[in-house]
Parts: sequence; C-alpha cells; structure tokens
Amino acid sequence: MSANRRHFLAGIAAFAAAAVTVPDRLLARVRGVAPGRPAHARRYLTADGMPAPPEGPLPLEFWRELRTEFLIPPEEAFFNTGTLGSSPRVVLDAVVQHMTHVDRDIAHWDYKEGHENFFTGYYPELWLREKLAQLVRASADEIALTQNATFGMNFVANGLDLGLGDEVLVMEGAHPGGRCGWELRDKRYGAHVRTVKPRVPPASPDELVTLYEEATTPQTRVWAIPHLTSGTAIRFPVQELCRRARERGIFSVVDGAQTCGHLAIDVKTMGCDAYFTSPHKWLLAPKGTGFLYVRRDALPRVWTTLASDSWDNHKDGAYRLMQYGTGNLSLLRGLEQAVDFHSAIGSRRVEERIVALADRLRAGLRQLPGVFIRSPEHPALRSATTVWGIRGMTGPQLQDALWERSKVRVRSMGDEQGVRQCCHIYNLEQEVDRTLETVRKLVAV
Repeated sequence: MSANRRHFLAGIAAFAAAAVTVPDRLLARVRGVAPGRPAHARRYLTADGMPAPPEGPLPLEFWRELRTEFLIPPEEAFFNTGTLGSSPRVVLDAVVQHMTHVDRDIAHWDYKEGHENFFTGYYPELWLREKLAQLVRASADEIALTQNATFGMNFVANGLDLGLGDEVLVMEGAHPGGRCGWELRDKRYGAHVRTVKPRVPPASPDELVTLYEEATTPQTRVWAIPHLTSGTAIRFPVQELCRRARERGIFSVVDGAQTCGHLAIDVKTMGCDAYFTSPHKWLLAPKGTGFLYVRRDALPRVWTTLASDSWDNHKDGAYRLMQYGTGNLSLLRGLEQAVDFHSAIGSRRVEERIVALADRLRAGLRQLPGVFIRSPEHPALRSATTVWGIRGMTGPQLQDALWERSKVRVRSMGDEQGVRQCCHIYNLEQEVDRTLETVRKLVAV
C-alpha cells in the first residue's frame, strides 16, 4: 500500500472516529433530544435518521415520523422555507461532527497529497459535485459549488462577454439575488437591462412566454428567467422559454433559488444554459451552501469571476468557477447529507407531497370570505408556495396574527400583497388546517 493511500485511509478513519467521540452534550444540543431512541419508534427511518420510505404511495405515518427528525418544536408550524429551510438532524450532525473532528485533530493534518483535506476551496470536490449532478440530471463537470444562489447568478452575469448595447431581459420585481448582478453590468459596462412584467397571477404559461418574446430585440443576448418567483410564487414555463431562447441564439439562465428540493429538476430537459440555486432553502442544507450548473458547451462562454490557482483550468469543467479560496468543508459534509436525505425520499415524491399540502391550503382559503390568493392556481403555474391575504389586513398584521394566535409562521410580502406560505416535508395536514381555522376566526371578527 502506498504512503498516500495510507494517509487517505487514516484520514477517513479519523473522521469516522470523530462521529463517535463528539461530546455528547454538543450532539444533544443539536438533536434537541437525547440520542438513541428505541428502534421500534423508527419504522420509516434508519438508525441514523435517514428516510426509509416503503414502495408505493407514502402513508401519512411516514411524514409524521419524518417530522420528528427536525428540531422545530411540535407546537410550532414553520411555513417560511422560501427564506430558510430547517435542516434535519442528520445534516446538523454531519456539520457538527466534522467541525469537531477538524478542530480536535488539526495537528494530525500533514498537508501532504493523499491526506484527508480539512478545508475546501482548492479542490474539485467531485464526491459532492457528482451527487448534486445526479440530483439535477447533469454531469459533475457542469457543477460548480458556491455559497448561495446570488453567487451563482453573479458568476454568470460577470462571466459572460457582454458589450455596450447588448441587452439582458429580466423580470420586473425579481429577487435582488437574481437581478442586481445584471444591473451592475448595465451601470458599469453598458449592457442594458430591460424588464418584463408579468400579470399577477398570469392566466397561462403561454402568457409568460409571450412576455419574453415580445420584449426581445436584435440586441438581446440573455434571458434571465425565474423558475419560481419569490414574492408572487409564479412558476415559469422554463422548458419552453429555454427552447425558444436557444432558437434565437440567446443565453438562458434560470434562477432556481426557490425550486431545488421543491420541484423535481432535470436541467437537460429544461434546456437552460445555466441554473443556480440555494440549497439552504428547499433542499434543507446548511446555510452558506449553493451550486451553479453551466451546460458543458456553454462553459467556454463564462469567465471565472474569482481567480485562484485553477482559474484558467478548462479541462476540469466548472471547477474553474470554484476559485473562492479557503472555505468550510463541514458545510459541504452537511450538504452531502441533505442531498442523501432528499434523494432517499425522491424528488418526485417530495414535490407531489408538498404541492398536495398547498392544494389543501388553497382549497380551504377559497372557501373563506374576504380572502384573496395572488399566486397562480393554474396547474402548470402553481407550486407548494401560496401567496394570499385577507382584505383589510396588511401583510405584517396577518403574519403577526397567525403567529400570536396559533404559532403558524409565514412571511409578509408587504402591506398589500398578503403573506407567503410555503409547505414542505416537515409540515403536516393538521398544520394547514390550523392555519385555515385561524383565518376563519380572523375573517369572522
């Protein structure tokens, strides 16, 4: 056995040992309960807390048991995943165990080739990029690790060769993380940003496609497309938009901050040139993780924004877009566990479950007087996110009333727009029903 191989195996053994020797009080804080529940209480979970779903339709008992793997107190209903997701215990455990291992065993790192790495930022991290690629149906060399969706968007906006007079189409009111990088290019270099403004809610997918087509000119070089809008929950027909962009030789970049872990993603079927996302939302990954997909034949068009040793390395695909310097490898260990947790259930099953919960919410809201729904209800445009309100109440007032009366956490979208309510896998039917019962009392006042 080579010396390098021995170093590598020794590092793996040390990490495995760390999982056992992390101080009990630290893991107990993370878990929120004493470790080691009896096996009979875990019918649909493995011993370490990974989902073990049965074949066929998933019973309600599966989702109830899954809920116990999150630290959210049982009396609280958290519906703000569109801002920040709550990570399951296996994700938190992975982060804490790896951080403890690094800080305890730091003197054992000899910084030689073949030894386990203690940080990230200078290595391809193919072990993780391969899992992310499988999640979105890409190839590992098309995936770059980032810190969040805003990083990914800026890498594309800064990386494309756009000159004076070139145009970028952006949705009016898009999240700043998916918009402001283009505005910077406009102000600094003269690559003009033009906006499209969808009706809220739009009547059909065709209406959204027509918006982009009618705004396109001979100078248009980029379509920046939200997959799911943050404030209005409009699910854009990205596959058709990307197809039409390609027909015109226009670069298509999709803002997936609200969709990875929410909708089943297949970037090849989608046909986009680039897709960026924030796994700390719907994928329930550690905060400060993200990734960017750039289609292989589009990679040569994107310069790297951050430069370090491999900034000009074109043989390893999107790795040259990961030159961000020293980073926290422990967060990537947690991201790996988040991918595994999600994949154990299955993207399609997750989407079906959480959209069904949102359908239950919308059906109940439609029956209540004085309630309006701003997000789409068209089958092709809806999602697990609903934006709704009560006439005569501001968004902040409604947000506060739901929390104070029933410990339901939603997010205000402003005075006139109501609140945003995101259903996810840690939500249950009774939490949706609790929302509706509280609203029923509010409109009766």
